[in-house]
Amino acid sequence: MLRRWMPIFAALFFLLFACTSWALDLPAEQVAQQEGHSATINNRTVMVFRSPIFTYTPQDRALGAEQRIKRMLPELKEGRVDSVLVSSPETAISVTIDGQQAFLVLQGDVNSLAGDTLESTANKAKHQLRMLIIESRELHDPRRLIHSAAYALLATLIFGLIVYALSKSRVFLLKVGRRYVSRPIAHLAQKTTGVSFSLLNRILRWIINTITSIIGLLLLYTWTSLVFGLFPFTRAWSERLNESIFTFFGNVGSGILHAIPGFLVIIFIVVCARYMSRFLHFVFGRIERGELHLSWFDRETASTTRKIMSFLVWLLAIAMIYPYLPGADTEAFKGLSVMVGLMVSLGASSVVGQFASGLILIYAKSLKQGEYVQIGDTEGTVIHIGLFATKIHTNLREEISIPNSVLVGQSVKNFSRLASGGGVITQVGVTIGYDTPWRQVEAMLIEAAEQTRGVRHNPRPIVYQTALSDYYVEYFLRIAVDEPRRRLEIMSELHAKIQDVFNTYGVQIMSPHYRADPAVEKVIPPEHWYPAPAKADDLPQGS
Repeated sequence: MLRRWMPIFAALFFLLFACTSWALDLPAEQVAQQEGHSATINNRTVMVFRSPIFTYTPQDRALGAEQRIKRMLPELKEGRVDSVLVSSPETAISVTIDGQQAFLVLQGDVNSLAGDTLESTANKAKHQLRMLIIESRELHDPRRLIHSAAYALLATLIFGLIVYALSKSRVFLLKVGRRYVSRPIAHLAQKTTGVSFSLLNRILRWIINTITSIIGLLLLYTWTSLVFGLFPFTRAWSERLNESIFTFFGNVGSGILHAIPGFLVIIFIVVCARYMSRFLHFVFGRIERGELHLSWFDRETASTTRKIMSFLVWLLAIAMIYPYLPGADTEAFKGLSVMVGLMVSLGASSVVGQFASGLILIYAKSLKQGEYVQIGDTEGTVIHIGLFATKIHTNLREEISIPNSVLVGQSVKNFSRLASGGGVITQVGVTIGYDTPWRQVEAMLIEAAEQTRGVRHNPRPIVYQTALSDYYVEYFLRIAVDEPRRRLEIMSELHAKIQDVFNTYGVQIMSPHYRADPAVEKVIPPEHWYPAPAKADDLPQGS
């Protein structure tokens, strides 16, 4: 089990030290720090020089301070660190060790961006010098180094035992959680929500792994800080690590405290938007059900209007929330906003077109849900009119989705819109020769219509002669149908009745084209209407 943890600890160990090296450049004095040169001895930064003096650059001053301090350390007696204020050639503080000057702290060395002063800068340098002297003496004390190594070995052993126990406890918690948490909850939840045991088990495993990983990181940090703090050569690293961690959590805590008022405003805006959305749902729901009548809102468009207004409410809420989000005024947040806006503008052009077409269809009332229509070659009942596509169910039990942008550019034949005022008007055409009296043809067509189920008797069927061709007359029978959805069935039965009536009276139908008069008229007498396998009670399919 330890093998699974070791790569993680190794990677985190590297990242922690990488972060500690970066964290030194993160505070407000970052710009000034980059311009300075530090005097570093035994991994401890004693002083950062930023200002030149005479012909000496900050780099020369740092190098000279390192050389002087290294020369003084082996010869120290008391190791007393003091500071003396001098005024020549400019106001400065001389930092001394046992009365010997180690370096000068000039006014130009002060990091004013961090709020430091000449005195505070000198005091920090004196503190670092005292720590350096203590660590230098420890480095030359074998007994102290042996004690530190023993303590480090003991700390490492304890750390390994705790990690091993943590690994075992993780496995134990997974077994206990699976038996006493996941299974009982899944047994209860599956009856109501359908949540499976495997899903709950994955959630529990994720929670336990997250908690144990956080504990492992805290243990790794504690061990690293403790072990590095035992040895004088790495004690500065331990201090940097602690400083980085404390600074990080301090910044996080400060950010949370400063963000609390903004979060309260965000909660207030979300609550207001939520109640406004509920109010719109209540009002337009009543309009949609016909319980409330407002002159400027239609029942058919109430659902779409509710969705659009709710969307606008939440869009306005997001726009109002944005300034109160933590980090909203940072360059990273602004860059992210620009990137999201660019992606939306490039990818949403067709979506916006579909959306606009959907609004045109809904508010122009070209279609309504439940109407029987013909759009191009598609004929069927409108099931759903969305903001992006319209769904139609055909008589072949097909569901066809037509994009609204395509639908807006096509003509729509609506069979249901005027059906309540006299039915849907449809027609069928036949061609009959000139040797058949037109009055007989009209009477036969009307008789066939009256025998067809689903054809309205008011208005009555009517016949029009639409063309006098070279060899025949074109007749169109116009009828009214009550149920547009049954138009295909009614037309099929009407065609069958027309054939029966014309055959009964011995009149041949010359559709679709006439070539010559046959020796015997092309009619089927009633006694030959039902040859095998037809039966006397057979009707056209769908009738």
